[in-house]
Amino acid sequence: MEQDVGESTSVDSAFEGLKQRVETALRDPLEEQWDEVLGQWKEASSSERQAVRQYATELRDRILDSLLAADTADELRRGLALGYAEMKCHWTMLNTRIQHQTAQTGRPEEPLIYRATCVSLIVQTLEPLLSREHVEDLASFLAEPLS
Repeated sequence: MEQDVGESTSVDSAFEGLKQRVETALRDPLEEQWDEVLGQWKEASSSERQAVRQYATELRDRILDSLLAADTADELRRGLALGYAEMKCHWTMLNTRIQHQTAQTGRPEEPLIYRATCVSLIVQTLEPLLSREHVEDLASFLAEPLS
């Protein structure tokens, strides 16, 4: 069955709208949040803050570039879910390292804390772009113990 021009235009418009929402969410508001978080890291040098900012920016840009390359709404939604899962896993690994360092030395390395915080902001930015059901399914899957 052929799609008529009106349906196609509506689908294209919704897809482009979603793409625009993704790009907007992952750019300025996220960068402002990073600036705010890193600005609170008073004992850090400018180069330490810049290194964490670069780390977070590279993670975000890798996901954003792949999302913006999507040709269909399905590809974009799948990419969002994968990007969310990747960042959630990345944050979990950083958090695990923080817990280990805290247990071993009583205090984790400061850059690690700020990296984890910036990555958690990426996760929080991606989450509202997914359906509640997808977020819950991914969270449940990632929380499953390995047997």
